Amino acid sequence: MGVSRLLRHRRPRFARAGAVGVAILLVGAVALTGMPAAAATGGNLELDRTSEESAWSWLRSQLGTGTEVTTSSRIQPERSYPASWTDQVEGHFVLVGVEPPTVGHELVDGVPVYQNLRVQALVVTDTTYLIATVPARADGTFSFPWSRPGTKVFRLVDTSSDAVLAEFAPRTGLVRSFGVDASHPLSGRTFAYDQALALLAADSLGHRDTARHLADGLLRLQTRHGPQAGGFISSAAALNPAAGRPEYRTGIHAVATYALLAHLRSLPRLDPRRAELAAAAHCAVDWLLDQQANDGPLRGLVTGGHGMFRDGGFDPGAAVPWASTEHNIDAWHTLSLADTVLGHARAGAAARVLDQAIMDRLWVPGEGRFLQGRTPDGPDPTEVLDVSSWGAIYLEASGRHPEALAALGHTSAFASVAGPVSGFAPRPVAPASPLVWLEGSAGVAVAQHVTGDGDGAEATLRALRPAQQPSGAYPGATRDDPYLEMTTWPAVAATAWVILGAQAVAGRPSIWDVSPIEGADRS
Repeated sequence: MGVSRLLRHRRPRFARAGAVGVAILLVGAVALTGMPAAAATGGNLELDRTSEESAWSWLRSQLGTGTEVTTSSRIQPERSYPASWTDQVEGHFVLVGVEPPTVGHELVDGVPVYQNLRVQALVVTDTTYLIATVPARADGTFSFPWSRPGTKVFRLVDTSSDAVLAEFAPRTGLVRSFGVDASHPLSGRTFAYDQALALLAADSLGHRDTARHLADGLLRLQTRHGPQAGGFISSAAALNPAAGRPEYRTGIHAVATYALLAHLRSLPRLDPRRAELAAAAHCAVDWLLDQQANDGPLRGLVTGGHGMFRDGGFDPGAAVPWASTEHNIDAWHTLSLADTVLGHARAGAAARVLDQAIMDRLWVPGEGRFLQGRTPDGPDPTEVLDVSSWGAIYLEASGRHPEALAALGHTSAFASVAGPVSGFAPRPVAPASPLVWLEGSAGVAVAQHVTGDGDGAEATLRALRPAQQPSGAYPGATRDDPYLEMTTWPAVAATAWVILGAQAVAGRPSIWDVSPIEGADRS
């Protein structure tokens, strides 16, 4: 997107790291880029299906907490405790596939307890905190005299091995955006953009039960009341989305709204969920329309959103004054789809105004590329990849094929080879420090596909295969780069984009297209 992968929910870097979108190079793109191809077209289609299924399996596994649970034992609180609950908490557990542990001489409330078996209580606010541990009673019950605010999580732990025998955590329908260690700051965190991509992938692949679960999770990130009603917050703890910071970025919101609209489009006409989803989508589109400037130097464009850090801390009421090209492209696709799916009275007209504003204020005809964006003071010409790759998709969809080819050709400035992986960097990098961004690379494959280079798109995706990890996940990038905020951790965005790219090449619904969702339910 138009701001680096981890900056999408923070502040813009018009003068530094912009859209971190690294695009991978294909055989079919050699004429455009002049870069040696890393893979040939064709190949073993069964191997490709296996790779895609492995990627999807990992992505779906991100719906859990990430805790390694070693048995089929169960643990459950006696009631559903709200996040505000701070009084006594009780529950029970059942051991399955475990040798009965030794009962010790210690008594808790007159009940013997198991040796080496304890129950942990955790709460989730902005992150997960272990708050207390008590012995596991031999009658299969546990009790804590108090709790703390936050989502309640319980684990049954064998202290002799630190193995987690059972875990209880609520099902929120939210994916953990990165496969990181529990101690990492991003552990258990969901970015709305990643949630939207996961939903698009599930719908495209025909995993309808998972898609419904992901759609429910996406709605948990939508604000229902107040001045930002309808807006999707940028991120939250997956187990406690209600505690997410009220920070809104228009590009993230637009992609989330697009995924919601695409999911709504995929549902049968008589599906009982349609009314709720349509109402949420209407509110989301209204929020997006409110970001469109009516006058001034950014007239017609959508601005960046709301909520920024200032010297005194986070200010939820602060308006983000700049206009990102990537945000505006996202918004155009979303408003266009809203016109089709919802028959939204204002969306179609707003999309036409936005289309003209994008070309008037963000496109550089003499250079065949887009600016990174504009501030009220003027243009930002920073070279970033995804305004060219995603820009090419927009230009093709809006009926500007020559301009789409020019924008796609401009991606040659980002060509990069990192070991066995060929692709593009988020910004031009020196040959001595190559980096391939997987998410952006798959975005280029989609751009190639929609502009008519199907062989090139397939080759681009094949060139990404060496980056796929044994788990099936794709990393954010081929190396860590703190300046660009790139990470080698397994990433939902990268994995989902590779899946969507493969779906597009196969002629199936993907992202930013008008194809109906068809096919068997693979849930």
